[in-house]
Amino acid sequence: MDISKIKIRDEAFTKEHFILKPDENGVLETMPKPQNLSKYYNFGGYISHHSEQKTLLHSIYNAVKNQMFKTKLKCLINHSEKIESVLDFGCGTGEFITYLQKKGIKAEGVEPTSVAFQKAIEKDIKVYKDISEIQGNYDAITLFHVLEHVKNYEETLNQLLTKLNSRGLLLIAVPNYNSDDAKYYKEKWAAWDVPRHLWHFSRDNIKDLADRHNLELVKIRPMPFDAFYISMVSETYKGNSKLKGLWRGLVSNMKAIQTKEFSSNLFILQKKA
Repeated sequence: MDISKIKIRDEAFTKEHFILKPDENGVLETMPKPQNLSKYYNFGGYISHHSEQKTLLHSIYNAVKNQMFKTKLKCLINHSEKIESVLDFGCGTGEFITYLQKKGIKAEGVEPTSVAFQKAIEKDIKVYKDISEIQGNYDAITLFHVLEHVKNYEETLNQLLTKLNSRGLLLIAVPNYNSDDAKYYKEKWAAWDVPRHLWHFSRDNIKDLADRHNLELVKIRPMPFDAFYISMVSETYKGNSKLKGLWRGLVSNMKAIQTKEFSSNLFILQKKA
């Protein structure tokens, strides 16, 4: 897939077109960047900010999300001597924070978008609008499908690492544009999600990012459920039944067993002492 030759449409909302260009680190950047990015989140179909919706895709999303909460907690526990405090950056409506609190873990979040922030604080949890408001440090910081949304991923990571304890864990989950489903759907791949996704990462991009920030790569954990969900949404962008995406998701995962190029990956990183 020649990225330089495709235009990607905001299929979910505005139908505007964007292009992708590699930055100095080889990370793909959405161009042009909108002046008012917040307006691109203000629609009912944006699931992570509207968790109460009840369509089939929303039901699948929520079922997978709840399973992933268990997986994420297991990753935190298995790869750290202690997990007493967690910051969920880009926490959306705060559901993972609530889940962690029920497990006896002190959890807080950062959510810059107004709609999701308001829904989160209504749950009586501690959520900040910006990293600069945070006073303390944490044993772990999580970014689940968030790094691709921030204006400057290098700066954001630098800021977050000042809030992470020595030997603390950093969990980053991002889509993988080298996956089979990305190559199959090309410009219709739902995980491009332009312009909300300002950046697009490969496995190597995240490995390089970890090296630049003196982070140890502990493990890369595939997220196989994402291939099914993304493929189902991608099929609707092509005008097909979303159920057709179940087959493509299976194909993508089967190929990824050999190539390691899953639709999304969870990178478990550790801050060096």
